[in-house]
Amino acid sequence: MSSGAIVEVRREMGCTAEDLLRWFPKALGDLYQNTSLVVDGEQLLIGSPATILVQGLTLNSRKIALLLIPVLELRIAFDPIFSANQIESILARFDLYTRRGGG
Repeated sequence: MSSGAIVEVRREMGCTAEDLLRWFPKALGDLYQNTSLVVDGEQLLIGSPATILVQGLTLNSRKIALLLIPVLELRIAFDPIFSANQIESILARFDLYTRRGGG
């Protein structure tokens, strides 16, 4: 990542690292190849060059009745090459592709 003002956002996800890795290609589109992912200290994806760095920490799962929901806390850091509008657009796509819900 370049030096300068890096923008960071946080997300709490109801998924595992494996789920996230499976969603990444569509959630990030053309930026997938420039994204690095580290979860619980393990490098799962290496972007070249990395303009987006996603760091995750697995938290205790939440239990609702018999349902056990995994929890992954993410910190997403964007290289200074991205404008605020670009970051907003990237996050909107990311949220759209990683949102889970029922009918």
